[in-house]
Amino acid sequence: MNPTFMALSIGAMVIGVVVLFLAVTRLFALLRATEVTRVPVAAETPVTFNAPGAYVLHVEQPRLSFALGNAEFALRDATSAEEVRSSPVIFRTTVSGVSSARVSVRDFEVPRAGVYRLLVKGIDPAVDVSHSALIITRPFGAALFGLILAIVFGAACLIGGLVFTALQYTGKL
Repeated sequence: MNPTFMALSIGAMVIGVVVLFLAVTRLFALLRATEVTRVPVAAETPVTFNAPGAYVLHVEQPRLSFALGNAEFALRDATSAEEVRSSPVIFRTTVSGVSSARVSVRDFEVPRAGVYRLLVKGIDPAVDVSHSALIITRPFGAALFGLILAIVFGAACLIGGLVFTALQYTGKL
């Protein structure tokens, strides 16, 4: 048993645990901190933005529900009725839980702070959308990607350190 190799593999495990803990806690904090507002699904809903900039519209609905699959979204200034520049999300982020899933559907570029109207077209009146919600967040795709890489790195360090420690301990290495 090489003590230097054993120390390195145990160190890799410790680094893996620390990186995993920090990355997972930052991931949950990121998801909470970027949420600007949550509104029920309706044909028209007022939304207040405290600052101009980029925002992302997410649809949260029960898992395996396609109630808002054909819905179209628009954001208009409440005072001038001018439509806010928007585009569909190309690389959608999905946040899934046990009972619901949140999918990003539209990017908005809000020109100024104020009250806007969120318009939703294409809601089937026969479908129950009471368990669905529309969530507006600040963009977090790049930070999410970085945190996923950190989680993969932490898991690789933890598993690799565990395997090499076990192999060292049993004398196989």
